[in-house]
Amino acid sequence: MTIVVMSTDQAPKPNGTYSQAVGCGNLVFLSGQTPRDLAGNRLSHLAFGAQARQALDNLQAIANASGLSLLNCVKVTVYLRDPANAREFDVIYREYVNEPWPSRTLVQSSFVDFEIEVDAILMR
Repeated sequence: MTIVVMSTDQAPKPNGTYSQAVGCGNLVFLSGQTPRDLAGNRLSHLAFGAQARQALDNLQAIANASGLSLLNCVKVTVYLRDPANAREFDVIYREYVNEPWPSRTLVQSSFVDFEIEVDAILMR
């Protein structure tokens, strides 16, 4: 099977040694996205909801670059600094995905400078 690297300038460039997305067969693996703008600036000053939307918008842009969207998600992992934000995240998340809902894991993380990171696996 061939591995295909995908990227877009509609989402922040990687801040390390990883690709925005990698496709293999019918699956596309989207790297975790945080609340960063296109210039790579962390939007730590924003409220949780705005940070969550920015992370999901970044993820959506990368999904679109692969010819898909977050509607093609089969698995999502959400890393939250504060698990109390899970309910608010779920309300926002419903704007990006449809039923049948992707499988999802929520993980508490020790982020210092931001509230959320989201990664996803999509199916063609």
